[in-house]
Amino acid sequence: MDAKTITGNNPETIRSVLEQAATEGFKPTLGVVFVPSHFDYPGIVKVLDEHGIAIFGANTPDRFTDQGIEDELATIMLLDPDPACFRIVLKSLPSGDYEAGVNTAREIGQTGSALFKRPAFIVSVSQAEVPGEAIAEGFLSGAGEDALVVGGISGGNPYWGSHAVFTNKEQNQQGIMCLIIDQDRVEVHGLAVSGWKPVGTPKTITSSEGNWVYTIDNEPALDVLLRFTGAKVDMNESDDLLGQIGTYPLQVIGSEGSMVMKPPIMFNKETGAVMCGGLITEGVKIRFSLPPDFDIVETVIDSAWDVKIQVLAEADAMLVFSCIGRQMSLGPLVEEEINGLNEVWKVPMTGFFSLGEFGAVKGGKATFQGTTVSWVALKEK
Repeated sequence: MDAKTITGNNPETIRSVLEQAATEGFKPTLGVVFVPSHFDYPGIVKVLDEHGIAIFGANTPDRFTDQGIEDELATIMLLDPDPACFRIVLKSLPSGDYEAGVNTAREIGQTGSALFKRPAFIVSVSQAEVPGEAIAEGFLSGAGEDALVVGGISGGNPYWGSHAVFTNKEQNQQGIMCLIIDQDRVEVHGLAVSGWKPVGTPKTITSSEGNWVYTIDNEPALDVLLRFTGAKVDMNESDDLLGQIGTYPLQVIGSEGSMVMKPPIMFNKETGAVMCGGLITEGVKIRFSLPPDFDIVETVIDSAWDVKIQVLAEADAMLVFSCIGRQMSLGPLVEEEINGLNEVWKVPMTGFFSLGEFGAVKGGKATFQGTTVSWVALKEK
């Protein structure tokens, strides 16, 4: 499978690149299109559609390719797999409804299982009000507990503003879009990796509801968080916890021992409650995280090297969904992380900074979490 990444600020630029590619014998069948939130993407859709290219597209503020981080231009990855080995599905998501979110994702999972014996699912979601956990649960119930699910929640400008996912004929500001791939025709390997180091002994969430954690070991959650991380907040400045202290994700200990990352986002100064980027169930065990350092970046890059050495010596393309919290916390190191991932296979790559990621940690099953890099490498058989 051949792949090529391009950037452009208008449809004519994209048209010119496609015409040049055609003279070189490259006839893409699939386009992964990530555009700025303010971008006039229907023009690009029209050009790709005229060339018979299926579109997996999303509005999102900060994107990147193997050429670097891009904050102004549209980024497009063009690939030429056999159209019979993939399908793109877009469905509406009911606002904020957990069960409806599960059912919608389950339907897509079932569609994939009906199409292919071993489907893989690459996902972009434009409805942050539906819990990501509902979407992950739906895919696993529809396609099996070992289903490969990778992706992220795309952002708007501002991050929680209006944005859309789109295909050739549809667009939806409250939707879930999925690229379903036949793993009997295309090898798909990926992981969700955080790299944040745990600190302290396990603690218990003693009171929580939805995304809000009220008490940890029967103490106000904010007090415990600040005591164990050493971070400080100005109670009168704002309730933006992520903005004030950066990323110190709670590491929720899963039943199989793997850690699921849930970053603190906001706080309530009256109650001492902390709102996290994901649901946290009362009674679960958690650990806190140390401040980020370069080891975090190395952990992510090493995860890709391990897959290259053990199971996928060569790849054709790579997709990466990196949490916006990493961009905020790592600063310039986040570019080293992206470049380091690209150096593993040295193939065309595209991705965006997400508002939560779907993927499986090593030894675990696909889930929803934050502060991770969820990456996937593709190789046509």
